[in-house]
Amino acid sequence: MSAPEQGPAVGPQVIFGFDSSGLCTLSTGAGLVDLGLRPGQLVGQNLFEVYENDPSALAALRRVLAGETFSTEREFDGRILSVYYEPVRDVDGTVTGALGVSTDVTEQRRIEREVRASRERARLLADLSTALTREVLDLEALLRVAVRSVTEAVADVGAIWLYSPARDRLDLRAVWRMPPDSRRSSNGRAPSAPHRMAAVDVADADALSGARIIDLAAAGDAGFAGDELLTRWSKRFGLQTDLRVPLHSRGLLLGVLDVARGSLRGAFTDEDISLVTDIAERCALALDNSLLLEAHKQSREELVKFQALADASGDLIAISDNDGHWLHVNPRIHEYGVELVEDDAWSTIDTHVGPSAADAMRSALEAAGRWSGDLTASISGEELIVHGDVFRLSHPDTGAALGTAWIGQDVTEIRATEAAFRGANADLKQFKALVEASPDFIAIAGLDGKVKYVNPPGRELIGMDPAIDVTTTTISDYLTPEGLVASEQIEQPAVIANGHWEGESTLRNHRGPPIPVAIASFLIRDAATGEPFALATVQRDITERLAAETALRELVDQREALLTRLVDAQDAERTQIAADVHDDPVQALAAVDLRLGLLRRQLREQAPQLLDTLEPLQASVTGATDRLRALLFDLEPPDLEHGLAAALLRAAEEIFENTATSWSVDGAEEPDVPDATRAIAYRIGKEAMINARKHASARNVSVSVAGREGGLVVSIADDGVGLGPEPIEPTPGHRGLFSMRDRAAVAGGWCSLRNRRGGGTRVTVWLPGPSPR
Repeated sequence: MSAPEQGPAVGPQVIFGFDSSGLCTLSTGAGLVDLGLRPGQLVGQNLFEVYENDPSALAALRRVLAGETFSTEREFDGRILSVYYEPVRDVDGTVTGALGVSTDVTEQRRIEREVRASRERARLLADLSTALTREVLDLEALLRVAVRSVTEAVADVGAIWLYSPARDRLDLRAVWRMPPDSRRSSNGRAPSAPHRMAAVDVADADALSGARIIDLAAAGDAGFAGDELLTRWSKRFGLQTDLRVPLHSRGLLLGVLDVARGSLRGAFTDEDISLVTDIAERCALALDNSLLLEAHKQSREELVKFQALADASGDLIAISDNDGHWLHVNPRIHEYGVELVEDDAWSTIDTHVGPSAADAMRSALEAAGRWSGDLTASISGEELIVHGDVFRLSHPDTGAALGTAWIGQDVTEIRATEAAFRGANADLKQFKALVEASPDFIAIAGLDGKVKYVNPPGRELIGMDPAIDVTTTTISDYLTPEGLVASEQIEQPAVIANGHWEGESTLRNHRGPPIPVAIASFLIRDAATGEPFALATVQRDITERLAAETALRELVDQREALLTRLVDAQDAERTQIAADVHDDPVQALAAVDLRLGLLRRQLREQAPQLLDTLEPLQASVTGATDRLRALLFDLEPPDLEHGLAAALLRAAEEIFENTATSWSVDGAEEPDVPDATRAIAYRIGKEAMINARKHASARNVSVSVAGREGGLVVSIADDGVGLGPEPIEPTPGHRGLFSMRDRAAVAGGWCSLRNRRGGGTRVTVWLPGPSPR
């Protein structure tokens, strides 16, 4: 099916392709998730088989493989998809396959339906208001328009009930029924005589404060019992649900509006109830005006016109006679909650505006027949600013006094807005002073690129002559060639797309080299419409900052070079010490140990009583030899060829060999850092594991290597006895702990030693990574 008239397809998309046999060769896009598919899931499947039960999809496949380019819209798995098909041809023009782009427009179509519904509702209410206004002089015609409009909109049958003049009953005044074979034409009628036998219960109507749903199938339902006409409707037309809405105007209940529907339409929705309520409010207002006109049609023509105008006005309007009795007050007065002193206009005015203002009005009326001005009125506990016009009414022909007209306009918001504008002007002056005092380059340009303003310090920064009219320049006049390219390709598109952009570039300097600047650019929008109308930019000279950053990078490079040299020197010294220990003390002690073994055999044969003296001596020599060999292991430079984690893994194997300690090393997230940094981290980590073996009595030790904050972090945690009370002070037994901190500090990092909650120790080492370029 062809897509209806609507906006462009916008939503999650799926891009797919298939060859001339229908075999899927491409399936990707964010929209696959909403369809319950994975990227590439359809690749290799024959789409003619996949959609064999979907005639519309098969027809689309055949159309595009026949060489047709087209768009269509279809439903799939509860989603609405807009699909664009285009054939793929070889160099000879033969169709070899096709490509398609499927856009999920489910949400878009929902919004379009809501917009159309809103437009239809607005059109209906506008047409109804026009029609009601047109028929306001004919009560029966007005009732027919009202009942027909609401029935055609939401129901099968509608009716309007009005109070009798004595307000002792509600009579049926208008009916409209939609025939089952049409929703646009009907046989409506407004009875010439009241249907008293089908009257709504007065007590029920008086208790009706808002819209109410009535189940017509439930006999005896409250507010429905005895409703003879609705009973007949329910049986005759198959109606099931009735919506009853009061007709209120000026705080007075004029009647009720009933709309009923059968099972085909289903239950009334919130939108239906809202629409009927809006229609009822307009009908009630029009009905009230019509009733007023009907009741006063014998009055003077000019007064009647004035009263009708007053009822439709948004101002507070009232008329009093020559004795101060109220003749008419418009609905706005009741809506505002003005307390009217019955039959005493001046007491009412005195109550709300105070004696002084009331006396000023009375004096002006007596002297000039008119008073006009602003005053503060207390209405319903609120202080309002009201602009009042009070004047005498006289007969146009005879000049006879007819009374007094009172017109009040609520100007509270207007006066507040005026005050806000005055404040805004003051703020604008302050803002201008701030901008002109700022050392930054601040400019405003139109969306067409023409410059409107550059602050004086900004002109001075770039060496611009103060006499130059900046409105004759464009954005490009202030940029270097490189800055212009960046502005056109990066900055301006980002500002248009996102409303703002921050970054760095260069400003053209009329008297020297280009100026590096940090930029913050943004759109200036109209406060009322939100539409952008200008581009503003604030640019700060960062020459000194860049110089400082360059110097800092040089210092960091020097630190890294010194650290590498320090580590290399330490490793060389350790290697030399290890060689000296291995070649001299270790060999000498091994020879002594061998000779003591020979002496032990001789003493066993010749002087066994001396064995107790020899054995401790030989054990001491053997222990010293083992400790020297352990020292050789400690002095051995780390093998970092396969990374820090691998080196710590080998160290853990040596340290915890022949112990009951379980251990693990996790280096899955090891970052790339210089070997000197790894070497220092290795020494600290190895020292922490040795401490865990010697002092902690730990059952489990875990080591992790990862990246954090641009550097390397190593964590060694055990479940041993812990460090004791914190903070840890340097002691002979803890010197190794503080040497770890010293190593980390030398490398520009830190080492934290903490007791773990639940027991044990955690050593955390952070060392900086390579300096950024």
